[in-house]
Amino acid sequence: MECDLNKLMLMFARMKADGWDTSVPLKWGFFFRSSDLESLKQVYTVLKDYHYNLESVHQADETTFVMQVSKTEILTPLKLHARNESFNQLADQLHIDCYDGWDVGKPDK
Repeated sequence: MECDLNKLMLMFARMKADGWDTSVPLKWGFFFRSSDLESLKQVYTVLKDYHYNLESVHQADETTFVMQVSKTEILTPLKLHARNESFNQLADQLHIDCYDGWDVGKPDK
């Protein structure tokens, strides 16, 4: 995934303009893609030690699996940027196709 701090800063500004309070914990989702399901399991083995929750693993097409993990926390643009960079490195280290980005939502009650 392309990491661009300026785009993240703009995204956070838009979120605030749309009424999101980014100073409170939000549910952040992170996506990984791989043609090898076992490699995705290795990614989760690493991330669960950092208190990430496994949201889903599904087959996106005939050759690709997608795994979503989540964590409820407060992130700033700088912290999210660093997270994106580290997830790109993790994807490289574990030889999966890619770290495919993030999303954000309201925390589960």
